[in-house]
Amino acid sequence: MKKSVIILIIVLLICAIGFLAFKTFYTPSDITVSGDVSTTNPKEEEVAQELAKKVKVESVSVKNKTDNIHIDNIYPSIVSFSNKEFENYINRTIANNIADYRKEITYVVDDLTPAVALYEYTTTYERYNWGDYLTLIVNQDYQTGGIRSNTWKDIYNINARTERIFYLDEIFEPTTDYETAIIEEIKKQADAAGYVLLGGEELTVLPKTQKFYIKDGTLFIYYDPSEIAAAKYGELNFEMPFKINAERIF
Repeated sequence: MKKSVIILIIVLLICAIGFLAFKTFYTPSDITVSGDVSTTNPKEEEVAQELAKKVKVESVSVKNKTDNIHIDNIYPSIVSFSNKEFENYINRTIANNIADYRKEITYVVDDLTPAVALYEYTTTYERYNWGDYLTLIVNQDYQTGGIRSNTWKDIYNINARTERIFYLDEIFEPTTDYETAIIEEIKKQADAAGYVLLGGEELTVLPKTQKFYIKDGTLFIYYDPSEIAAAKYGELNFEMPFKINAERIF
């Protein structure tokens, strides 16, 4: 009887020593877990985050130089959307907006225009990608013989997933009072810069077509010269203090 007890004790000691050895020499990093442990495929998430970056955009160039006219237009043209109807629409809109100003200069300048009166029209563009959001900014610089000098931006915000234009309200949760937050931030930055907004405290609404762009996950509200402040301040860009994720703010 004593012999069987001794054997049992020896077996228990061996098991205890084996368990302690396992705990000592094997850490969680050594253990491989099989099966589904996540509902998100990292590769799929990566593709979703980079969807706008995959849109192919080509540069279109139009140049014309005479004694009185200097035209140098470079602007974007999308070439990879599956929705060709929308692709043609957005490309045509960008091209036509620029062509209208080229026609205006050509119409104004004639044989009687003094050689010293130089009419210049230049466009360049910028592209920003963030998740599904593609932003194309056409920078406009239109000089009409010293009579008028204008610079402004035409901004095209496109959802690369749905292949359509999207507006400011679409990147906020429906219950978010984004207008109040943005307007308060604009007033704060304007006050810090030392200029008075046209309309003062009456700036309470952001229109449906409010110009904005997304750069590196940050929202910028944009205004053309003279739109909400004196023309001497030029174009105004207000950087918002919140970041945008792959789908929405907040």
